[in-house]
Amino acid sequence: MPVLSEFRQAIAIQQRKEDEAYEEQMRLPIDERVAKGITMTNLRVHFDFYDYAPNDWCPYIPEPQKFIRSAKIYSQNNISKFREGGQVILSNGTKSFKMEIKEDTISNFIIAPNDFDVKFCYIDSENYNPNNWEINIVKTDLTLKLLTATAGNLEYDSQRLSKIEKLLGGSLENRSISSFQYSVLNPSQNKAIEKGINSQNFHLIQGPPGTGKTKTIAHIAKILVESGKKVFVTGPTHTAINNSLNAISAEIKDASKVVKIGEKYQAAEILGNEFVTRKTRLSLGTYNYSNDFSKSGIVIGGTPFCMCYPASKRLDQWEFDVALIDEAAQMSIPLAVAVMSKTEKYIFVGDHKQLDPIIPSGTGLSMFSESIFSRLVRLYPNDMSLLTISYRLNEQLIRIPNNLFYNNQLTSGILNGTSHRYLSSSNFSEVLNHSDPKVLYLHREFDSQGRSPYEAKIVAEIVSDLVSNGVDLKDIGILTPYRAQVREIKKALNDTIGRIDTKETESLIIDTVDRIQGQERDYIIYSMSNSHPLESKRRLDFFYSPNRLNVAITRSIKRCVVIANYKVFDIIDEELSELPDFDGLKPSLDIFKEYYRLSTKIEEESNEDEW
Repeated sequence: MPVLSEFRQAIAIQQRKEDEAYEEQMRLPIDERVAKGITMTNLRVHFDFYDYAPNDWCPYIPEPQKFIRSAKIYSQNNISKFREGGQVILSNGTKSFKMEIKEDTISNFIIAPNDFDVKFCYIDSENYNPNNWEINIVKTDLTLKLLTATAGNLEYDSQRLSKIEKLLGGSLENRSISSFQYSVLNPSQNKAIEKGINSQNFHLIQGPPGTGKTKTIAHIAKILVESGKKVFVTGPTHTAINNSLNAISAEIKDASKVVKIGEKYQAAEILGNEFVTRKTRLSLGTYNYSNDFSKSGIVIGGTPFCMCYPASKRLDQWEFDVALIDEAAQMSIPLAVAVMSKTEKYIFVGDHKQLDPIIPSGTGLSMFSESIFSRLVRLYPNDMSLLTISYRLNEQLIRIPNNLFYNNQLTSGILNGTSHRYLSSSNFSEVLNHSDPKVLYLHREFDSQGRSPYEAKIVAEIVSDLVSNGVDLKDIGILTPYRAQVREIKKALNDTIGRIDTKETESLIIDTVDRIQGQERDYIIYSMSNSHPLESKRRLDFFYSPNRLNVAITRSIKRCVVIANYKVFDIIDEELSELPDFDGLKPSLDIFKEYYRLSTKIEEESNEDEW
């Protein structure tokens, strides 16, 4: 199927899948929606109001009606999956307001309308009912509009469309067009940089955990900017983009040459960086007539949607010489096409052994069969450079992931970890003091799927021990596959060490695995928080994802503790062979079996009758 036809079909399928998923979820009984984390009910709301019209598009409204500035939400038990920056519908009877989540912490849940929707968000400021409000997920067609704009652009750009078609089909010529040499970094990084610069059309760089892919990106960007190129830096998340821009700006040190496109809440990692200029949008016309930006080489960072002109006005009329695509193994092919529609050369950086993109399944379309990085690694194995030295994982920490995922091609660039002994006030002295810094702690407590108060309590006690031994919160990362467990862990920690989600603890990472790829901490605690996945047989492909496991166990610098119910690894093929997707699932289950075999296991003490 021609790329443009498949691209249009993929857009339509994705939108249909999203619509169907939304409708299916909203048909559920309200108690189930609350349990799934897509609805909040029985809420008390306190509105904060503007004393004036927020912008020129707002209609006249008579007093005492006022436009809503923000709404503080009070909930007795918030187990939602909502995140800061996400959109929701706040409703009560006939009142319904589309808003964005501005703050979601232990003590505050605050939402507010954006500049466009605020004109629809007004209420009687003196007589509104503060009780019985409800929050729900939002149905949106923004992705459809943005990617449809890309399809329209490609329809009238046959040369670029042909190039993308050849690339995705495995037939794009990619000869070396220069003889640039580099010797600043380690040999595998230097080789990747040279091939990235010298290649005619594209290059692939695989960066396993801790091998310095962000540093490699930064050096490539600096070389390109110094040669006068316009470089677009992108990725599947703002966090990935911001991390790349931090590294790039550290090399370039010139705010006129490094720009981030996006809102303030999408810029957390770069807010204090004086060498990155932040803009919500930057048209080519504004850039050309401004003295604030370099005209002899520039890096602009933004999501792939920035390229979807005219549906997106973020980067009106821009085209770039080179696109640097970080975390490309998490980027879908349609999003990559949006990037390639406005760039001449592409350098994809990622690791297909880590997290995959979230894409519709069962569509039969090749665009939804794998990530852009996986597709290109499969089609062009000779155009990929592997970074081979990990500066995060010592020889003990690298052993299992090297064996499971990288054919033992990696080496450690650091010495073995500390032999410090931890005084323990809880039951986890063996966990913290074991000679192997990567341990699997097994328990036999059965609580709810995706949310384990028992494991949350274990996490809290281990963190308390670390803190009492002088470990700073900024050096600790707590991971789990499930958003609901993030909240459970925060509640347990709040009871144990207090002040969770305040300025005093903001450096402590507590998040899902999917949100921490690319980051690292001295101490990683991974709560699997699923007591009997094989009995429920629900979402086994999610829970038993080798890539998610790889990410979780490769974030630590000094010590990694994985906490799980023993049933997680009680995998008997014969009991699962009747599952319709067993053949596809079996390789993943085999990796979990091998992880269990290779792990240093510590079993929770228990009475014999309980065993």
